[in-house]
Amino acid sequence: MQKRSITLMKKIDTNIASILQQFQSIVELSAVLDKSQGTLAVEMLKIESNASTIVRLSEELLSITRNLKESWILGQLPAVADADTEGDVITTQNNNIKVNETLYDNMNQLLQLITTINPLENNDQTTTDNLQD
Repeated sequence: MQKRSITLMKKIDTNIASILQQFQSIVELSAVLDKSQGTLAVEMLKIESNASTIVRLSEELLSITRNLKESWILGQLPAVADADTEGDVITTQNNNIKVNETLYDNMNQLLQLITTINPLENNDQTTTDNLQD
């Protein structure tokens, strides 16, 4: 179980880092300052590709959580009370706290990136009209 947990944690960390990287790439490509039609078309394809990658990575994260829930429900995950010694219980609790803190920090980073974007900043009234439709 320990190797599986480490593998899942690495997968979660990798997916979150990739989501942040893809999102940042979308933000960088979204500027529309004096670019040719061809350049805008290529950048639009890159943005669509990055968005589909974000969706795929998010689905993988959901799959991991679903598998963990299924394992927990079916009793395949060791409970804290099943640990051999009190030291194991404390170690498990500390690991859970670290995981929660890491997930919380990564989520805050993602939310900060999202909130710093102002979609109306570089566009004119037509963008506002498109948003209202």
